[in-house]
Amino acid sequence: MLNSFRLPAVAAAVTLLAAGAAEARIFYITQSGVDAWTVMDKDGIERTPGSPVRKAWAVRVQRNILSGNPPQPGYVRTLTEYDCAAQRTRWREFTAFSRAGGLLISKVNPQPEWGPADEASDTYAAYRVVCEGVGGGSVVSADSVAKVVINLMGSWDPPPEPFAPITPVVAPVAPGAKGAVAPAKAPSAKTTPAKATPAKPVTPAAKPAPKR
Repeated sequence: MLNSFRLPAVAAAVTLLAAGAAEARIFYITQSGVDAWTVMDKDGIERTPGSPVRKAWAVRVQRNILSGNPPQPGYVRTLTEYDCAAQRTRWREFTAFSRAGGLLISKVNPQPEWGPADEASDTYAAYRVVCEGVGGGSVVSADSVAKVVINLMGSWDPPPEPFAPITPVVAPVAPGAKGAVAPAKAPSAKTTPAKATPAKPVTPAAKPAPKR
């Protein structure tokens, strides 16, 4: 089941994942709730000559697109009409996606009804972007709205865990391996020390001459 969100409040001016590599464009980001953001592209507004009504897409990024734990980020793409003369809006269709881009639900409004543009703060912020050309939040530059959406969802990821220190391991040398030095044996306590042989006296080569 989708988390509760007010569809009339999902309004802005972008076409999700529509462009590939292109020149950087300006996107407005407004907070749509405690854990939700709406991305708007002022250059994605569809105007009808001679009519005060304009159409625009919105991308609402949510920290938890489904009811469950842990939270699973996702986004909702909504088409909304703006009556700039009467200061009112109405949503026409929406599609919800998982973070990986999987389709969750899609719906077309069978009976679109107008509501006041200032019904909610994010609705009014989107209305000002579409009808007045001003933004009410942060301004970023990106190649496409997809990159903005991906970065917003990534901001909710937990920080990476630090790597554990690596302790070098010295491999033991196998017995008999080349270059191995055999340890010296300690003397045994039971070993009887060899007896020392006394030296024999040295016999002089000649007798000494008698004294006179």
